[in-house]
Amino acid sequence: MHKTIATLLLLVTASALAASQKARTTDSQNIPIATQALLEGVKSPESKGVIKSVLMIQCPRDAAKGTGFVLSGGGIITTNSHVVGSCNAEDLVGISAVSNEPVKFTQLERDPNRDLALLCPTKPLPFSLELNGDERPPVETDVETWGYPLRYNDRAPILSRGYVAGYRMNQKSLDSVPVSRIIVNGAFNPGNSGGPLINRDSHKLIGIVVEKWFLDSPNIESVVYGLAHPGAQTVGGVPMYITDENGERKAVSQQIGTSKALEELYKQSQVMVGEAISVSELNAFIAEKRQALGCSAR
Repeated sequence: MHKTIATLLLLVTASALAASQKARTTDSQNIPIATQALLEGVKSPESKGVIKSVLMIQCPRDAAKGTGFVLSGGGIITTNSHVVGSCNAEDLVGISAVSNEPVKFTQLERDPNRDLALLCPTKPLPFSLELNGDERPPVETDVETWGYPLRYNDRAPILSRGYVAGYRMNQKSLDSVPVSRIIVNGAFNPGNSGGPLINRDSHKLIGIVVEKWFLDSPNIESVVYGLAHPGAQTVGGVPMYITDENGERKAVSQQIGTSKALEELYKQSQVMVGEAISVSELNAFIAEKRQALGCSAR
């Protein structure tokens, strides 16, 4: 009798282990290895949800990329207008953290003033972030974002953290509508643009990363502009070699080469202050475009 019970228990245990192993294997097959390792190493369940909802947005026409994320329902993706660049919906490519298949898009709506863009994927994505109310977090609130900064191009996004340092109304020109932004003391870099800004206390989406502050050096800015826009073409100079945005090495004049080097120094030097567009602006943008959008925006 006891032997029979023991045998049944062993069979049940073995069956449960096999089912568990099968589930893990299935997950591993569906989710890229880099993302699987990241999810296993992250402590917060809320952060795991953000990671699964984030994707890299590439504009091949501009040889540029940024970050985007999926909103509630999986049928709409948001990023920055400047991340989309000169690409249309069909040109853009999304690289999901949780799928080996590229994400393609059917429709694009953009708002250059807010620097926001909405994208309709060809099919809904399985993980998404809830679009909450128009929350303005108190100064000193800890925040974080997941994204693809600088030359980092793996499928799994990486973490940047900081805190709310203040607020500002960004106005591009005297006749443009001011846009509500959150100032963040944190490591934002090119490539983080379009990523979700998360309140680490409430785990709510409170903004969209939009830019980092550059070095406050008018002299560098003037030199970069002056070298890139010479009054007359210099001839007879010794060429220097640079690697362009497409990874190609080519000969240029010393003037243009120096300009490119200074431009990289100017843009890539880390200044630990950046900005995010308030989630209230995203809410308003979606409300304005709800009828025009061909995808779900719940």
